[in-house]
Amino acid sequence: MIGLVISGLVQGILTGLMLAFLTVGMTLIYRISRLTNFAHGSLFVVAMYLTFALSRSIDINPLLFALVITPLMACLGWALYWGLIHPIRTRHHLLAVQLLLGLSFVLDASILIGFGGDLQSVESPFNSRFVHILGTGFTMTTMIGASISLVGLGVLALAIQWSDFGRHLRAVANDNLAARLAGLSVERLEGLTWALGVGMLGIIAPPMSSIVTLTPDIGLQYTVLSLVILIVGGMGSLVGTIFAGLVVGIAQSLGLLFLPGSFGALLPYALLVGVLMLRPGGFAALLVRS
Repeated sequence: MIGLVISGLVQGILTGLMLAFLTVGMTLIYRISRLTNFAHGSLFVVAMYLTFALSRSIDINPLLFALVITPLMACLGWALYWGLIHPIRTRHHLLAVQLLLGLSFVLDASILIGFGGDLQSVESPFNSRFVHILGTGFTMTTMIGASISLVGLGVLALAIQWSDFGRHLRAVANDNLAARLAGLSVERLEGLTWALGVGMLGIIAPPMSSIVTLTPDIGLQYTVLSLVILIVGGMGSLVGTIFAGLVVGIAQSLGLLFLPGSFGALLPYALLVGVLMLRPGGFAALLVRS
């Protein structure tokens, strides 16, 4: 029993790191533009299907496709902001919500038309290699995905804390009007944030597309899961998002191990309800208090 718990904890931590990296782009967008990207999961699925399409055409390790998919997704995020979000930015916030939800449906339908509804998977040579941790084997792909996420989160944290771009982002996040009066182009920074938040999906999509089974309708699942992590983390807190990703990953892993049927997958949502009832500020409120 102890070994099973340890195995579930390690699997949860590895999964949680990837979920945190997946969600941190949504957190950045919300922190700077105060908009929740309800198309985040569908954009992530687009990146995974790009990986799948390239893997069928080019016989190389699919992890290398991140070098191509990341700038493509960043350009898509930039175009999404300037083409769809910016024109309605000053109008009612529900317009952006409706627009992004509609975009997610369009992306899901486009993937269904382009690739069909069959289950797909991306073959990776690392799927047959295992790393043993405390007696439990984990695929090399999972280890690489978690490692990329950990390094990526660390680099992002350092960039936001010490670079000029990061200081500008923090200025806009803290006081939009003061940032404008200081001469910062808020719209430009928002556009760059959308490019960064969506572009990061291209980094994590190749390893995750080799771990999960691809279907055109999983975009909503990842959007909802990212929303859970965003809310539990404290709506805009990057550190809170990382902690929330780890907790959600562990809850999901242990739930699937010890709860019957599909009840284990509901544990992250039970966690969300508990946080909203007991600590609406999420982990960010706990971190500030400590």
